Amino acid sequence: MMKDAARLVLVVEDDLSVRRPLVKFLEMHGFSVVTAETAEEGLEGLSKHQVVAAVVDLRLKRGSGRDVVVSAPADVPVIIFSGVPSESAELEHLRPRTRLIEKPYSLVLLVETLEEMLAETGSQNLHS
Repeated sequence: MMKDAARLVLVVEDDLSVRRPLVKFLEMHGFSVVTAETAEEGLEGLSKHQVVAAVVDLRLKRGSGRDVVVSAPADVPVIIFSGVPSESAELEHLRPRTRLIEKPYSLVLLVETLEEMLAETGSQNLHS
């Protein structure tokens, strides 16, 4: 099955019980999804795919989601989901177009935030 490149999102999450419903919910809202369980797979996903956004857990069993966040292209919105807000505060300042959604999180809020960030990207692209 072909992924819709115009709405391709990278999800970096090592917990299947979190990743599976998140992927299903994104797909229900018209997104295509590439998943990664480790920081290394997340970095590979960024280099292999032209993603429009990324949803990244900072605390992975192997590696840190932080590496994926700082490696994402500047124009790609990144949503960090973490149970430890202090870990992401620095990243939100360090990298524009980064927002935190705290765990436990609302799938509706996550998709709304993603849509909002993508709309901002679209309007920025129109002005540049």
